[in-house]
Amino acid sequence: MGLDLLIQTLLPAAIAGAIGWWRPSLFWWAAGLAVWATLGWATQWYFWPTRGIHWFPFVFWAVALAGLVPAGVSRALHFVLAGGVFVLALWALLPRYPEAIIGLLAFWLWQGWREWRAGPGSGIGFVAGAAMFTLVVAIGGSVLLAQAGGALAVLAGFLWLAGLTRRMSDRDMTAGYVLWLALCWQFIPMDWWVVALALVPPLVDQGLRGRGPWPAALGALASAVLAGAVGLWLVWPKVSLY
Repeated sequence: MGLDLLIQTLLPAAIAGAIGWWRPSLFWWAAGLAVWATLGWATQWYFWPTRGIHWFPFVFWAVALAGLVPAGVSRALHFVLAGGVFVLALWALLPRYPEAIIGLLAFWLWQGWREWRAGPGSGIGFVAGAAMFTLVVAIGGSVLLAQAGGALAVLAGFLWLAGLTRRMSDRDMTAGYVLWLALCWQFIPMDWWVVALALVPPLVDQGLRGRGPWPAALGALASAVLAGAVGLWLVWPKVSLY
């Protein structure tokens, strides 16, 4: 069973990453298909979202659609389309838990900061953060969301590699990362301070990029280890898993 879960998580994302490496213009289309394939393979195939998690692939397709228009319009369109995906993914929760909209506000603030500090290239922060928090989510109570996080980590990894050679930016990964955290926060559910730990590695990475790639990478990895250790301690079952 463990091997099946790994294949469901890693294979579609690896194929999508390879396609994106070959044709960068196809990366976000392939990324959405990979996440959709992981979710469908792990549960049941769907063609219209009926659960919050089903909207997760659409946040990648929002980036792809925004890329079809001129650059000046593309950034604003991405804000609108990704924001719509956030609302649809969290719609069922908003009447009872209006604080779920904080996920959308966090995305807008973070994406706005990335636009203001726009720069080429990608860092390892999203990779380290998603990989670390995937373990926390798996222990914390949702294998499906952990698989989604694992796929996200693989996609972010390919984007990071593409950034090293092709100067691709990981700026547009922000929406997918924040939506995944919002889903973990609301649907598992997890305490907000546990989820906030997953924000540390990418923020450290992006904050240190001005000092060069090595300080940024080392800071992201170190913070991921520390945040992961704290997160696992917070969610670890009080009794044996067996």
